[in-house]
Amino acid sequence: MTLANIMKLALKQLDEAAEDIAEYDGLFKGYANMGYMIAIRMFYRPREAFDLHTDRKGCADIRALPIERVIAVKDAAGREIGFDIDALGMSVMTGRRDAAIQVLAQTKRPPLSRETDEPDLPEWAHPALADYICYRHLSSGSLAKQNRAEFFRQSFYQQMRALTPQGAGSVTRMKNLYAVTDARYRR
Repeated sequence: MTLANIMKLALKQLDEAAEDIAEYDGLFKGYANMGYMIAIRMFYRPREAFDLHTDRKGCADIRALPIERVIAVKDAAGREIGFDIDALGMSVMTGRRDAAIQVLAQTKRPPLSRETDEPDLPEWAHPALADYICYRHLSSGSLAKQNRAEFFRQSFYQQMRALTPQGAGSVTRMKNLYAVTDARYRR
């Protein structure tokens, strides 16, 4: 669904006339983006791999990349290597000087600004953003509106909990499992 379709669905759920969209345009875009950022950061957590090159100090600049957080760093052979992020979050620091590395990161998404923009979520999750718009719009009203808002809030979070984060469902590391489980029997 496009942003325009999401806003029209919200109007329909609020029992408002579709021709009143211009009146709610800025407000609904703001609410849609709030819900979209919650969906991306907390539930969907999209990942991307970036091929970078470290300098002579072992640092790779990540300022221009849409990185939320770095998950792993691999060398050219595909082996995971230790890394750290500098205090300002502008570079990945490794022990590999002047080398090719691959950074796996949870990434950010730009806000929805044009009416033709589509959220980077599975298609079935797009109506949840209309629920979030309804929730935010009704939450500051009378007690009856607030009760109705609670339904939309619960609907939004129910659909978000059904999202599977990218990269979920696989074991990434199990190191020293037996050493830990055997610790109590050592003398």
